[in-house]
Amino acid sequence: MALKSAVELRIPDIIHSHGGAATLSQIASCINDSLTSPDITTRARIMRLLVHRKIFTIHPPSDGGDPLYYLTHSSRWLVHDSEQTLAPMVLMENHLWEMAPYHYFSQCVKDGGVAFKKAHGCEIWDLASRNPDFNKLFNDGLACTSKFITNAIQSGYKQWFNSIGSLVDVGGGT
Repeated sequence: MALKSAVELRIPDIIHSHGGAATLSQIASCINDSLTSPDITTRARIMRLLVHRKIFTIHPPSDGGDPLYYLTHSSRWLVHDSEQTLAPMVLMENHLWEMAPYHYFSQCVKDGGVAFKKAHGCEIWDLASRNPDFNKLFNDGLACTSKFITNAIQSGYKQWFNSIGSLVDVGGGT
């Protein structure tokens, strides 16, 4: 949930926009509008956990000022406007409707069935077709991973793709 919060708050984007390093105060000022006061304590806890998990790094500045947070290899994948971002997948996988089925696993083991259907009374495709916001979130999450995987396959098997003039991914809802 800390990772989801960081992606929702666009913390990787904020650090990236500050040249790759930002203080907690700089991050807070970019998140909050002028009507709210920043909750630095909560942000500090989230950042401390994400530093511990190696999503960000923290270094004291040479001038003795506030510590600077830096992107890591992992958090560079979470910058929204990057050509290859996994931010939509993080948001999709941690959406309340995607998390609810996990609470039905033990029931599925005992009684059988599909956890998503037990949680929502329908399959994911039906839920997405009735909820445009969730449908977009779901499709964006799948599309970002499709780009990532397609690029990895293409770079690993260039010789196989040289003779192909057109290749279409027909899966998904877009």
